[in-house]
Amino acid sequence: MSEAIPIPDAWRFCPRCGDDSRLTGQQPFQCQNSDCGYKHYFSPKTATGALIVDSSGRMLFIVRGREPSKGKLGLPGGFVDAGESAEESLVREVEEELNLVVLEYQYLASFPNEYAFSGVVTPVTDLFYVARVETLDGIKAQPGEIDGWKFLQVEDVSTADLAFETHGLALKAFMALSDDETN
Repeated sequence: MSEAIPIPDAWRFCPRCGDDSRLTGQQPFQCQNSDCGYKHYFSPKTATGALIVDSSGRMLFIVRGREPSKGKLGLPGGFVDAGESAEESLVREVEEELNLVVLEYQYLASFPNEYAFSGVVTPVTDLFYVARVETLDGIKAQPGEIDGWKFLQVEDVSTADLAFETHGLALKAFMALSDDETN
């Protein structure tokens, strides 16, 4: 498979009765079997991202260790698991990815995103939080997920270096918040 396709185009068979719908790309998916009638809405998955700043005012970025956007900068975070709140996901992901313990967090903003995985593009809603961690000592990158980390001044980060457009939007929201707090 060479190019990722939108998830509605990838659905062909009804997950309830198994019938071949032959009507790919429909939103919502509607089973064509009149005895079934299953509908599926392709609502977004939820992901979280942490904006963590050190005592010098530099932000912590990860270097992605896998596709999509392997080698690009990102914010620590990831997908919310079933049965988990966004805040629980934030705390878990920061600990898994960087071995850091989140003490406090404050919601910053959310943005729609798309995530290409296994040849399918899924809609995502990214929720960003400004987080404070117990200590920045002992950072350890999660093998296979993270190739490293960097502390950078936010204004020095180019959107071209970021893994996702939403991370750039979160940085803009953070800078606007910081400007509001200094005025």
